[in-house]
Amino acid sequence: MVDWVDGAIDDPQPASDTAVRQAQDELEVRLPPDFLAVAQIHQGAAPVPAGIDLPNGFGTAVDHLLHFEDSPFVSNIVAAIFPLLDVLDEGIIPFAADVGGDFFCFDYRADDDQPSVVFWSVDWGIVPLAPDFAGFLGMLRP
Repeated sequence: MVDWVDGAIDDPQPASDTAVRQAQDELEVRLPPDFLAVAQIHQGAAPVPAGIDLPNGFGTAVDHLLHFEDSPFVSNIVAAIFPLLDVLDEGIIPFAADVGGDFFCFDYRADDDQPSVVFWSVDWGIVPLAPDFAGFLGMLRP
C-alpha cells in the first residue's frame, strides 16, 4: 500500500477537473485514469514508500508527483517538460520527479491510450520501468 505525504505544494487541495483538462490539452495527451485518481487528489505529494530499484542496478526514489497548480511553477506537470523539450523524445511526458532531479515519465510512443512508465535520467536516458502506472506503484519500496 502507498501512502501520500504532502510536499511540493503549500496547503494542497485536490486539482480541479478544469486544471486537469487544461494540462492534458497543453500536453496533447490523455493522462491515465489510474494516475489521475491519485495525482488529482494527492498532487505534489510524495509516496511512502518512495524507493525504486532501476533495472540497470541503480536505485532512486520518487521525490514528488508533479501537480496541476500554477505554483510552484517548476513542479507543475506542464511546466516540467519545457526545459526537457530538447532532450526528451516526443511522447515522453514527466509525471513525477526523483530525488536527483530526473523524472518518472509516461511513454506514449507505442500506445496513445495506455502509456508505459519509464525513468528519464540525464545520465542514462530512458530506462523502461513498468507497463502502466499501477505497475509503477507496485515497484515502490522502502
